[in-house]
Amino acid sequence: MPSVLSANKSTQPQAVAERIDRVAEYIRRHPQNDLSLNALSRLANCSKFHFLRLFKARIGITPNRLAQQTRLKRASFQLVFNPACRITDIALEAGFENIESFSRAFKRAHDQSPLQFRRCPQWLKWYQGHGEPKVTNKYIEEVKKMDVALMEFPETMVAALEHHGPESQTYNTSMKFIQWRKANGIRFDMGETYGIHYTDPRNTFPEDYRMDICVSVDNPVAANDYGVVTKIIPAGRCAVIRHIGSREWMPEVGYLVYDWFPQSGEQLRDYPVFFHYVNVGPDLRDPDMITDIYLPLR
Repeated sequence: MPSVLSANKSTQPQAVAERIDRVAEYIRRHPQNDLSLNALSRLANCSKFHFLRLFKARIGITPNRLAQQTRLKRASFQLVFNPACRITDIALEAGFENIESFSRAFKRAHDQSPLQFRRCPQWLKWYQGHGEPKVTNKYIEEVKKMDVALMEFPETMVAALEHHGPESQTYNTSMKFIQWRKANGIRFDMGETYGIHYTDPRNTFPEDYRMDICVSVDNPVAANDYGVVTKIIPAGRCAVIRHIGSREWMPEVGYLVYDWFPQSGEQLRDYPVFFHYVNVGPDLRDPDMITDIYLPLR
């Protein structure tokens, strides 16, 4: 198997750490591939013995555990946001030979059976079990090299569902919003999906966290039982930076607001940071997610 990593076999700590990080990213992107110890140690350009020890020290878990976490995470989204998909099919797609072994692994990971999670997901426990990945200096440096674009955002009418409360409960709001979309025939490939973030969860009490989940619409929203209302994202100048990957951890936001902006000479407009979720849907994998982050400027 050709190596996806550099052929540099330096044993310097930083070089080793970068190789391990890239193998971990490979696992997250390709959890269904051959992830045997032989294959992964070749990707890391080191012996099986040293690779396993280095990987666990760097990532905190074994490669097999990371692969299973990745598959179970995707399965959890399939259970909730793709209710037409049979649990048996989700288990097979997640790499399990039968539903029994899938159920045991899922319950160990999420403290609920797949059926219980589908009916009433406990998002707080799920959120705690899928913490932020380790922040590496290399990743932060790559973020800081990203281009920040300045653009004119057009006035956009949206259907919005307001979320008030802990960030970990936003998936419940998302489920309700998806139900409204389905009831109104708004498929995932229709309209542009946005998140408007009025508060920063890092410096806000959980009960005070606020955001809107939105989709662009051509006409005002009719009265409904879901609580979805019409709002306008105003036109104006914005600084924009793109994030590719899981939406649970987007360091580009901090860079844009706390690093780029203070040195830009720009002034903030009286409107919160908002996100454009460029691609959405229950079958979307974390590594393939594309998100544009907008900072409104005067």
